[in-house]
Amino acid sequence: MKVKFLFFLMVLNSIQTPVFSQNSQTPSPASPKEIEEEKTNPEPPAMRLYDVPPAREPQAQAPEEVADYLKITQTRDPGQRVQLMEDFLKKYPESKYAPALHQAATALYQQLNNYEKMIAHGEQTLLSFPSNPAILSLLALAYTTGGEWDKAIDRASKAIALIEKLTVPANADEARWKNERDQYLAMNYASLGSSFVAKFEEQRKIQKEAKAASQSQGGAAVEADKVSVSKKEGEIPSKEQQPAEAQNGAAIQLARALAYLSKAVDLNPQYEYAQFQLGVVFAYQDQAAKAMEAFAKTVALEGGFKSMARKNLESIYKVTHKNNLDGLDQMIAKAKEDLTQKKPAVTAPQPK
Repeated sequence: MKVKFLFFLMVLNSIQTPVFSQNSQTPSPASPKEIEEEKTNPEPPAMRLYDVPPAREPQAQAPEEVADYLKITQTRDPGQRVQLMEDFLKKYPESKYAPALHQAATALYQQLNNYEKMIAHGEQTLLSFPSNPAILSLLALAYTTGGEWDKAIDRASKAIALIEKLTVPANADEARWKNERDQYLAMNYASLGSSFVAKFEEQRKIQKEAKAASQSQGGAAVEADKVSVSKKEGEIPSKEQQPAEAQNGAAIQLARALAYLSKAVDLNPQYEYAQFQLGVVFAYQDQAAKAMEAFAKTVALEGGFKSMARKNLESIYKVTHKNNLDGLDQMIAKAKEDLTQKKPAVTAPQPK
């Protein structure tokens, strides 16, 4: 059965232009205050997964630089704090604290939904610490938000490769450390999956435009009842609409998206963004039952994608249940019950 996905245009918009949730609980990178305090600790704590190595033995600083630095550490408001960081970095570009401040600014701009600034400071951080998995992860998310799919794929792939090589520090809480690792892996797999969904959609659009141009140039009059492309905006086209070669190319992109998003939800079933995108993939593949399961879980998580997921779920459910919504609430309740079996201690950042 072909799924008539009436709200898919809304789905595609969410893939291409998501914004960061201000309430997402991102593991915080080391702050300037933490770096300052570490200098007085004879036995620094084990580095967490997302820490950047602090500046070692900073050179003597002018009193004015120290005063400006301390002002940053004493400011709690994210907007004011990040502006002080910008001022500091502009005034003291060669400061030994610059790399750590660039990282801290990256995380703050994630909270403030400013992905352009987030990218600028994240890439600057990589100049000093190119193997920083947390910054690579946040950059992958930012590039996904900005529609720069190839860069998102590059940063996410590098982050995954680095994270998978990490070992548990000797004096760390192993369970918590592994949980945090899984959240970062899930975030990167979701970025990869989302990017390949977008690549699939771009390729499908190009194919449709090429087909339309070919028909126009040939002067062929195509009768409405012979056109297999649906006239309803946002509907998924049937597979027979495209030449085999083009269809296979698009199918490969979608298969990659499915593989990565499946890994993301395996690692973190409560990652709402990944569940939603997984529903998108299954809908494109005309797998109605699996699409409904993923969208039901998205609804059950009650996050930023709830409303859109509910509309998508209802449209598919009506097609598969003779235009009847009886039993839909029970499906969502079961999805919620399934999700409660595993709840991560750390919540990954999620576009909204």
